[in-house]
Amino acid sequence: MSKIKGLQIILCLSVAGVLVMSCSPEAAQDEPMQMPFKENTWVRKEEIKKTKSFMFSTGEKLALPIDDKLVKKLNTISTSNSSINSEEECLLQANAIDKRRMVVQKRGGAWHVFERVAEAKIYSDYGMQIDSQLNRLVFSLKHICRGAKGMPLDAWGTNKVEELKKYGKEKMRKVYIDLGNPPADVDIWVAYAERALESRKRNIPYSEIGESILRTENLVNLYEELSLREVDEASLNTFYSDASTLLDVIKNSLKSDPRVALAIQEDNLLPIDDNGLGNEM
Repeated sequence: MSKIKGLQIILCLSVAGVLVMSCSPEAAQDEPMQMPFKENTWVRKEEIKKTKSFMFSTGEKLALPIDDKLVKKLNTISTSNSSINSEEECLLQANAIDKRRMVVQKRGGAWHVFERVAEAKIYSDYGMQIDSQLNRLVFSLKHICRGAKGMPLDAWGTNKVEELKKYGKEKMRKVYIDLGNPPADVDIWVAYAERALESRKRNIPYSEIGESILRTENLVNLYEELSLREVDEASLNTFYSDASTLLDVIKNSLKSDPRVALAIQEDNLLPIDDNGLGNEM
C-alpha cells in the first residue's frame, strides 16, 4: 500500500515538473508562435477616379472640376472687335463692363447663387472668390486704361514724384523718417514714386488693352448668366463646373495677362490711407 502511494507521489511530481517547464520562457521559445486571428479586411487596390458623379455623391468637399473646353472658350476673342484707340475709348468700354459687374453684385453676386442652393452652400467660398477676383480684374482694366502712357497720379502721387526728383531716394527716405514716419511706410512711398517716374517711359498700345477688355467681357457674360441660372439637382454638377472654371480663368488672367499684372503691381504700391501720408515735408 505504501509502495502504491509512493508511486502516486512520484507520478504527480513528474507531471508538475512537465507543466512548470512548459510555462518557462525557454520552453515558450521552443514552441511555434500562434498569431491571433486577424480579420481579412477588403482593400481596394485599383486607383479611384474622382469623376463628377463620384465627387458629388459622396458628400465630401473636394475641389470642383475645371472644364477645359470652357476655359478655351472664355479665352477666345476676336481681335478684329477691338477698336480702342484712346484713353477715353478704353475707359468707356472698361466702365461698361464695370456697370454690368455691379448689377450682378447688387443682386448678391456669385456668392448668392451658391447660398440659395442648399447642396451648394459648402462651396460658397467659390462664389465669394469669383466676386472679389472679378472686382480686381475689372479695376485693373480701368487702371491700365488711365496708365497706358504712365501711372495715373493724384496730387499726393505727383508730389512724391517731384520730391524724389528733387532729393533723390536716400535723402527723401531720411527726411520722412526724421519727421517720425515709420520706415516701412516710407519705403512704400519711395517705391511708388520710383515706379511712377519709370512708368513715364512706357507706351502700351490701347489695342492690346482692348484685347484684355474683350477677354474680361467673356468672363462677365458668364458671370451674369450664372447669377440668373436656376440650379436644381439635375443641373448642379454643371453649375459647379462652370463656376469653378470661371474662377480659374479669372485667377489666371490676373497673373498671365501682362497689362492686368502690371496694374496689380502698381495697385499694391498705393498707400492704404487715402489721406496717405503721415508727416509731409
